[in-house]
Amino acid sequence: MVWIKNIYLETGYEEVKPNKFVTLTAEFAIEVENGKIKTISSEKIKTDSSVIDAKGYIALPSLQDNHIHLDKGHFGGEWQAAIPASGVAERIQEEKEFLRDFLPETPKKAQALIDLICGRGATFLRVQTNVDSVIELDNLVCVKNVLEKNKHRLDYEIVAFPQHGTLTTEKKGLLTDALASDASLILGGLDPATIDTDIEKSLHTTFTLASHYQREIDYHLHDRGTLGLFEINRIIDYTKKYQLEGKVQISHALALADGDADTIQTISKRLAEAKIGINTTIPIDTTVLPVFLLQKNGVKVRVVNDNINDHWSPFGSGDLIERASRAAEVFSMQDERSLSQAYSLVSDGLTPLNNKGEQQWPKVGDPANFLFAKAASSAELIARICPERVVMFKGELVSGMFE
Repeated sequence: MVWIKNIYLETGYEEVKPNKFVTLTAEFAIEVENGKIKTISSEKIKTDSSVIDAKGYIALPSLQDNHIHLDKGHFGGEWQAAIPASGVAERIQEEKEFLRDFLPETPKKAQALIDLICGRGATFLRVQTNVDSVIELDNLVCVKNVLEKNKHRLDYEIVAFPQHGTLTTEKKGLLTDALASDASLILGGLDPATIDTDIEKSLHTTFTLASHYQREIDYHLHDRGTLGLFEINRIIDYTKKYQLEGKVQISHALALADGDADTIQTISKRLAEAKIGINTTIPIDTTVLPVFLLQKNGVKVRVVNDNINDHWSPFGSGDLIERASRAAEVFSMQDERSLSQAYSLVSDGLTPLNNKGEQQWPKVGDPANFLFAKAASSAELIARICPERVVMFKGELVSGMFE
């Protein structure tokens, strides 16, 4: 059991003049026991038990990265920039040449990425891990071993990701082998048209496997325009057919930036009905998905890191707050409430206040997973990307120091 004192929590919004809001905060103390919040008190604590002084930092829900690759990057090793490529297929061919050579250094590099991302405030990672004819299941075994060594600082999920194509990979039975080997794995998928060149066969294979093994699905969909929109609609159709509502996510979904307003509105509502989530990096080298239109229509949108200094891209800081800040800037979210609500993009939808300013976090019984920041509010943290942060996971401080 431990008490955390001198914490500030958001308590509401105040309209100090027309359309000008500020975030109200107040000082609290929180008692943590067995990894969960036991008490939230506005009174000064009087106890002889362990006490952590948060020194006026604001407490926020910890971050969640719902799409990260730990198994084929350069970060944590020697610096390398990316080689120019024309698209996904060319990147896959490049990847086939080095996967085996990368394996011995994968544990060190994966650990470096975990240190980077979790040091910025994440306590949950959904990790995309290659299953393919070159590396087979070796990356799965390697990455899971690294993640298990970090269970003191994070929760995680692993996606068995057929980066070289679902049909090619399953022709050798590798996805079946992966799912049979680990009951916790999520099944990945990739561009059924341009990589598998057979949309229906690809989707049928993925959804049949997921249904048989009772798994969730995480589709990586890069295809643009009407082709990509058609694929999204077919994924929705299959989700409903196999009764996997709430168990499917689409990463990238770049085509959602290409349709006209009526088309995207219709697809957004279908995604919400099927409870299909969308993961995006807020790319700045292409048209950005209409993130807040999707949210308005009930679609859960998560902003993610994806790749960090690997053969796809030399960029990436590992900071989800920076990603959320980019989203706020791209969509001209400059007012207090909009900035604070943008926090939901990197916290699995959880914010201290709802849009009306009603307090909804933290609550007694919640996991004691906190991002403490030296900031006046979540709005300031998003706008200024304040660097002074401390991370707590299940009641234990795992990164940073209060200063």
